[in-house]
Amino acid sequence: MGLVIAWSTKTGLATDKVNYSGKYSSDRPMSKSGVETESTLEVVQNEDSIEITRVELGKRTTSHCPFNGSEGDYMSPGGVSGKCKAQLKAKYLVLESVVVGRPQATAPPVRVHTKERWQLSADGKSLTIKSDVDFPDFPADISAAVAGDTSGTRKYTRTGNP
Repeated sequence: MGLVIAWSTKTGLATDKVNYSGKYSSDRPMSKSGVETESTLEVVQNEDSIEITRVELGKRTTSHCPFNGSEGDYMSPGGVSGKCKAQLKAKYLVLESVVVGRPQATAPPVRVHTKERWQLSADGKSLTIKSDVDFPDFPADISAAVAGDTSGTRKYTRTGNP
């Protein structure tokens, strides 16, 4: 009697991809200044894209980021529209977004580039998002100084599946 095990490369790849779909709640809903900043995420992922709905300070924003390298529609937590794209890399999801804002009404527009690296825990119950922000229109030293206040890591707990 023999045992035959069939293994499809496609099946193997599909099981290696992490699915971030679900609902998440921020573990630490306090800002550095002590102000409550409750944050929730609702994530729907399919083969082509990921859709992220964020609720921060009662404001709901939704972004649709494709995996194929093209740009999708992004909405910052502050309500500024921009473009985004997503990429699955081994154990991470990388989201990049660019919005254009004006620090003052008479100031020239400034691009804000955010790169988020998402990682799920082995049991899929915790999500860690590391954010790095830079300002491509500023000299590197000024961009780094300003970005230091806006970059950081946030942890979420999965509260439900889609």
